[in-house]
Amino acid sequence: MKRIIAIVFLFLALITLATYEVVMVDKVIVKLENQVTSLSEMVKSNKEDLSIVETEISYVKKDWDSKEDNLCLMFNHKDLSAITDSLTRLKSYIYNNDYDNAVAEVDLLNEYARKNRHIMGFNMQNLL
Repeated sequence: MKRIIAIVFLFLALITLATYEVVMVDKVIVKLENQVTSLSEMVKSNKEDLSIVETEISYVKKDWDSKEDNLCLMFNHKDLSAITDSLTRLKSYIYNNDYDNAVAEVDLLNEYARKNRHIMGFNMQNLL
């Protein structure tokens, strides 16, 4: 009887953790996609002076860094580091007011965000 209770408890704990992971990851992905879309619009609309975007990119990078620590427990760091590297380069381009590279990097970041929905999202491969 004790074994059955232990098995049921472990099963419920795994279901709870899996549900939490799905919900948390989806929120992170949606928030990142929204932030990248906002950054893209801001960069493209402020061609002459990108310093306006500096506070937004700093906020996005800080937010991503705090979320990345938790995500690295569930996913390969190599998949997540592409976003971190891209945010770092974008921050540098914005700081140096390099519009052409900033536009290219924000578009690349947008692709990384979309690609990570497949990598981190809920699908059968991630369950196995």
